[in-house]
Amino acid sequence: MNLTGGTSFSGELRYELENYFPEAHYKQAIDQAFQEEAEDEVLPDGGSLTRYYWSGEDGVVYHTETEGEMVDPFFNSVEEAERYLEGLADMNGKDRYEGLVLRKSGNRKVMEATEVLTEQSGLTDW
Repeated sequence: MNLTGGTSFSGELRYELENYFPEAHYKQAIDQAFQEEAEDEVLPDGGSLTRYYWSGEDGVVYHTETEGEMVDPFFNSVEEAERYLEGLADMNGKDRYEGLVLRKSGNRKVMEATEVLTEQSGLTDW
């Protein structure tokens, strides 16, 4: 209930049933927050980061080695992958790389290493 009126231009003092739900205000606030926070981070492929890699019968070609045990086979664009392969072919000969195929991969997390390592060490029995 809402008490309204009581002035010369609004009429007599009276009670009115008011059913106010500010849905339009909520929608506007959500849309504004989305634009401020996510506008620059929205990816056209639905949120997965598409990465590219060269693979062949003998395995995957990697281009960066870190700390001796980790390798990075991924490229951020087709152009970057093409330039890298052309550089390899110039250094080592084209015949070695002719059977490779450029594949794309969505960079979606399937599992974290801690899940695997925790299960293997028996800590899930607690």
